[in-house]
Amino acid sequence: MAESRFAVCSMCRKVIPVGAVFYRCSVSTCNSGRLKLVFCSLACWDAHLPEARHRNAWAIEEKAQRQ
Repeated sequence: MAESRFAVCSMCRKVIPVGAVFYRCSVSTCNSGRLKLVFCSLACWDAHLPEARHRNAWAIEEKAQRQ
């Protein structure tokens, strides 16, 4: 199973498998350095907004690929 795992959702900790759709935050601080947030659903992405206090953000849809 480890081979088909892309990442783990930053909010709910659900496994995001290779080939699945996932979401990233459009704000650069959520995707820079060691902090690379990924979300399994729009609901999980939306749940991180109150913590992050972004002024203007959107979810970027991507497809999980082998790294």
